[in-house]
Amino acid sequence: MRRMIILSITIVVCLLGLAVVGRALAELSAQEMPLSANGAAIEIHTDAQGNLWISDFLAGGIWKVNAAGNGYTAYTVGGFPADAQPDGQGGVWWVDGTYLGRLSLADNTTQVWNVSVSTLLWGLGFDSSGIIWLADSGISNIYSFDPLTRETCTYPLPQSAEVYYPLVIGTQLWLADNINGKLLQLDFSGTPEWTSWQLPVHSTPFALTQDASGDIWFTDDGLAQLGKLSPTSDELTLYPLPAGTSPFMLTASGGKIWYTEQILGSIGSLDPSQNPATPDVVTSSNPSASFSCVTLDAPSLGPAFVSTGVPNWADVTYTTVAEENGWLVYKLPSISQPNGIVITNNQGYVPDSLRHKLIRFTLQQKVYLPLVSR
Repeated sequence: MRRMIILSITIVVCLLGLAVVGRALAELSAQEMPLSANGAAIEIHTDAQGNLWISDFLAGGIWKVNAAGNGYTAYTVGGFPADAQPDGQGGVWWVDGTYLGRLSLADNTTQVWNVSVSTLLWGLGFDSSGIIWLADSGISNIYSFDPLTRETCTYPLPQSAEVYYPLVIGTQLWLADNINGKLLQLDFSGTPEWTSWQLPVHSTPFALTQDASGDIWFTDDGLAQLGKLSPTSDELTLYPLPAGTSPFMLTASGGKIWYTEQILGSIGSLDPSQNPATPDVVTSSNPSASFSCVTLDAPSLGPAFVSTGVPNWADVTYTTVAEENGWLVYKLPSISQPNGIVITNNQGYVPDSLRHKLIRFTLQQKVYLPLVSR
């Protein structure tokens, strides 16, 4: 909603009577497996074992594809599950409207809490103490939920805002304010404190990730770019896309930022070390923070319908449409809508909600073919 580095092997072919005059952009070799034909797979996450967890919004289901890619389990939980994520303790959590759900993998049962203070829950995240953080795109609030006590605390955002996916890092919660063009950080290590960074005019940040250096990256549909904030120095670096205009989800891996883009229908990567972008210093402020807490009612209980199978992977190729200044961009087939993106075990995965596919590609596989003339 609003988720390769390719083997650089240059093959030089020297044939008698032929002269190399250029280099053709390589295609990306990938594979696709079908998902529910009636669904719309959006978010994708991984667990510690490398298994994939995919939210199939319209099909009312959550998919698990094992790390080897040779088996799947589909859990039908009902409703419209979004941003399903494993908690590492035998449960998978998701949001659905004003509801928060948990799937027990031990017995395939579900618990569903009505988060009565919410309006439209969109995404979730876990902190190190097991608290679940929820972003509400329908009202300017975020929430913390304690699974042990059902205590749910409401934190009003610093101003009327629209946020989608929380990024929880230690005792900090990061949000992208899509309406006001800001990045927000809530530090809850002690007394809660907001920090806000103002982005350029017309910026509409959406999804967030953190790189190995601790910098925060975001997609920016309004200005067709990726952005990087260095929180300790207040430096903001912007990277306009070389192809496509609507970056959606992103992730950091191996020194690169991988992202999906929805207007062109593409998957891309950026190596910042190969890009000459210059940072600017942006203004930060510290709006006051407040919160109030209630205890939710006990959850409703139910079963999940479970089916298993073997993925039917089909080989495909995607065309390279840009390769410059550290960028690599690959166009998917027509009528594609790539959404979430994860990198695990040297492979990238992207659900395509319009074609009902899960895409898989292997990193470091790019081969250049020479252009020759007689």
